[in-house]
Amino acid sequence: MDTRPEHSSQDRLVFFVDADNTLWGTDAVYADAQNKLLTRVERATGVTCQAPDRLTFVRHIDQTLAQRHHLGFRYPPSLLAHALARTLTGASLEGAAIHAWRNPSTGPLDDETVARIARQFVQDVRTLPALLPGAIEGLRRLRDAGATVFVVTEGHKRRVEETAELLGISSLVDRIIAGPKRRELFARVLKLAGRPRQAFMIGDQIARDMAPAKASGLTTVYVPGAFKPRWEASESRDTIDMEAPRFDVAVSQALSRTTRSTLRRPA
Repeated sequence: MDTRPEHSSQDRLVFFVDADNTLWGTDAVYADAQNKLLTRVERATGVTCQAPDRLTFVRHIDQTLAQRHHLGFRYPPSLLAHALARTLTGASLEGAAIHAWRNPSTGPLDDETVARIARQFVQDVRTLPALLPGAIEGLRRLRDAGATVFVVTEGHKRRVEETAELLGISSLVDRIIAGPKRRELFARVLKLAGRPRQAFMIGDQIARDMAPAKASGLTTVYVPGAFKPRWEASESRDTIDMEAPRFDVAVSQALSRTTRSTLRRPA
C-alpha cells in the first residue's frame, strides 16, 4: 500500500532520476569488464599492453569509437576488441579506432576470436551493479515527501526494471521510462504528470541529463559520476542549477529549495 501523503497534481513534486551511475554503480561494472576484455585481447594477440593506466588506455579507444558510431556507447563490443588488437600490434590509438569502425572484419584477430571475446564482455557487463552510497536514503526521502519518482534511462527498460528489483528499490520508484533523453521526453512525461508544482532532474552527465532537462524547464541537480566522457569538459555548466556529491545530498538540496519556494508564496 502506498502510504505517501496525498497531493493534488499542482502541489506534487516530480523527480526524474538517472539510473546508471546515479542510483547504482554501472561504471565499476564496465571498468572491470573492460579490463578483462583487454586481458583477453592480450592473450589472443600475444602482446602485453605497456600503457601505465590500462583502463585509461581502453577508454580512450572506447570513447573514440562512441563518438563516431551512430549508437554511441552502445556500439558492438567486437569493435573495441578489434581496435585494441590493432593498437597492441602497432597502430595508433586513434588510427586503430577509426580502422575498426570502418573495417571491422580486418585486423590481427580472426572474427571467431573477436566474437568470443565480445560475448564474454557482454556477460561481464551483465553483472549486477551495487547501489551507490546515499541512493536508497535519497529515494526514501522522496517517498516520505510524497514526490513522484521517474527513473529515466537510455538503456533497455526490462534490464533496468530487473536491476531495480534485485537491488530492492522498485517500491521506491513510480515508473521506469526508457528512451532518448531529449527535451521532448521530459516534456511529454511532465504533461502526463499533470503539470506538477516543481520538477527536478538528478543525474551524472551534463550533456545527457542536465541539458535536455533544463531545456524542458526542470530544475537540475548534478551529481558527478566516476566516469566523465572527455567531451563533457566542453559542455556548458549553465544547465546545472545545483551540484551535490551524492544522491541523498542532491535530494536534500532539491527538497530544501521546494520548501523555500513554498515559504515565499504570497498568502
